[in-house]
Amino acid sequence: MRRFEGATIYITGGSSGIGLEMAKIFASRGANMLLIARNEQKLEEARKQVEQSRRGPTQKIGALSVDVADVADVQQKMQAALSLYGAPEILVNSAGINKYADHFENIDHAMFDEVMRVNLYGTRNMIHALLGAMKQKRGHVVVLSSAAGLFGMFGYTAYGTSKAALLGLCDSLRYELKPLGMKVTVVCPPEVDTPMNLDEAKTLPPEGRAVKNLGGFLTPHYAASVIVKAVARGQYLCIPGASTRFLYLLHRLSNGRLTRFVSDMVIWATRKRKGA
Repeated sequence: MRRFEGATIYITGGSSGIGLEMAKIFASRGANMLLIARNEQKLEEARKQVEQSRRGPTQKIGALSVDVADVADVQQKMQAALSLYGAPEILVNSAGINKYADHFENIDHAMFDEVMRVNLYGTRNMIHALLGAMKQKRGHVVVLSSAAGLFGMFGYTAYGTSKAALLGLCDSLRYELKPLGMKVTVVCPPEVDTPMNLDEAKTLPPEGRAVKNLGGFLTPHYAASVIVKAVARGQYLCIPGASTRFLYLLHRLSNGRLTRFVSDMVIWATRKRKGA
């Protein structure tokens, strides 16, 4: 079981949601934190919250504005971060967007590309920029994918694709890092009560909403607590939420037949109710 006292941890998406809650928990266990996100005002507010959660006054709690989708910005800012804070023992990739949950035909190239650049390339950019320094500490890479990466879902052709790609990235990366004594944890939560839901709700079709309800609904603190425990254990795949774990078990045991059947029935019932 890994201890976090004195460890340096970088968290992208650290100004809100799961990322912020994880930062609070890590800080309460003695870790030094660097919160990374785009909005400087939200970052500063988050930094103050994390400071209040830290175990002792000597812990460093920093914040850095970075656009993870901009590879040049990531490379420049991470070099500065390494000088100021040192290499992280743990890198948590929590930054992500889900602005375009809609029918595929309504998602143009620019929309699809934006989701991929933030969710997939943003994670790639951060890992690539820090991996060399993390090797020296046998660091731990944590990636927040989604239950939408495990199962297809109505209205999630952009978001689901980006999150499924992260699973492929992590599967391959794990093989490369294990011989170096490094660990990878990939997390696939269901719906979590975060600000991202407000963007999604603007366009998510009723069928998608109905299917999404099958996975349950978690608070950020609960999801973060489960993830921190998985990181402490060095667990590779982490699926917070009993409902989603049960659905994933059915999915694996039936080669996807049961989960596709259930989703098809939910979509059919939803369309029938709205007269489609």
